[in-house]
Amino acid sequence: MTNLERHIRHGGETLLRIPGLPSKVKRDLRDLLNVSSIHPSPKSEQAVKLLGLYERSVKIIATNPQRANAMSHTAEQALHKKLSDELQTLITELDFEGESGEVLMDIRAKLLVGVTPDTLLELTLEVLRLVVEGTTYERKKSEQFLEQINSSLTMHLKSTKQSIQQSQSYLSHRQEMNLEFNTLMAQSHKILKEEQDYASLKSGLTPLLTQLTALSERLTHAEQREKALIERMAYTRNQAESLYESTQDYRCRLEDQAQRVQQDPLTKVYNRAAFHNRLELEYHRWIKSQHPLRVVLLDIDNFKSLNKNFGYSAGDKALKIIAKTIQKELSETDTVARFGGEEFMIIMPDRAEQESYLLMQTILRQVERLPFKFKDKHLTITLSAASVAFQEGNTPEELVEQVYHALQTAKKAGSNQVSWQ
Repeated sequence: MTNLERHIRHGGETLLRIPGLPSKVKRDLRDLLNVSSIHPSPKSEQAVKLLGLYERSVKIIATNPQRANAMSHTAEQALHKKLSDELQTLITELDFEGESGEVLMDIRAKLLVGVTPDTLLELTLEVLRLVVEGTTYERKKSEQFLEQINSSLTMHLKSTKQSIQQSQSYLSHRQEMNLEFNTLMAQSHKILKEEQDYASLKSGLTPLLTQLTALSERLTHAEQREKALIERMAYTRNQAESLYESTQDYRCRLEDQAQRVQQDPLTKVYNRAAFHNRLELEYHRWIKSQHPLRVVLLDIDNFKSLNKNFGYSAGDKALKIIAKTIQKELSETDTVARFGGEEFMIIMPDRAEQESYLLMQTILRQVERLPFKFKDKHLTITLSAASVAFQEGNTPEELVEQVYHALQTAKKAGSNQVSWQ
């Protein structure tokens, strides 16, 4: 697809999304987009037709202020709905517990019922406040942990330094006492060898025995000091082991937190941020190898009605079951993520087109067969799907936008729709 073709398609789809346009203008737009993809015609001719449709639309809006006001009101309603949906999605991605978690669930319940623009603004600010408070709390906890680690390390280093100095001092004392002991023993041997009578031996050995007694007492004191040093070193070792365990626990918490950051807390599949990261990785791999790479967008039909009629707890239950059903059909190389309130995105790399299509149809059938029951009422939940494959010149952002537009177009025909490109 050339740049001009992409601009023509993007311009047509943008005009098609403007609310309040006459049905004939929209029909002509769809015909233009469909013809350009099925029966290629000169791009200059398509561009001229598109400009003509834009001119007609501008004239209609300019000559009919009431229609323009209605379009503006419709656009505001669409924006309000989008912001409300985005806030609901954000809340489901926040993994808060305790009082903050309860407040978030209460906000989500209000959004599902529907709120005024002013209330939406207030709820958005409340969510931001909770996020800031949660971030501040996590930062303080991290600072406290780092201060604790720093204090423990300082004490450990100080104690180790003192132990080394004392060990060196005790070693020096030991060497002095060993030298003194050897000297006394040499003197004793000399006296025993030279003196023959008892009186001479006694007078010669008595002072040596006194010195040996004093030396023995000093050795006893030295042993006590060394025992205390060993106990202190053992305590320091225990402190070091405790510090190591604390760092390991903190490391595990960080790893768990890093995993939860990528995970949708409700369905336990990837969240939107993780999806974009995975898609970026697959995109760069696709650039190098040009392997088949396809994205599928699944949307739960009439999900708003399910929440409204049976409560958001029923909607949450359905989301979790559907997520497990989707995940069960995928391989390890595929990626599924919760992309919006009731939307799931799937990345299918290294699959032939027919294989990908059959897999998508299998997922749709399996979800439709799920035996949902809410308030003693059996329900059948269906999905609508759209899929787009990477083509030369595509970027991840463009592909996501294409698959969204494809799904929106397909769902205009009703529920349980499929768009395959």
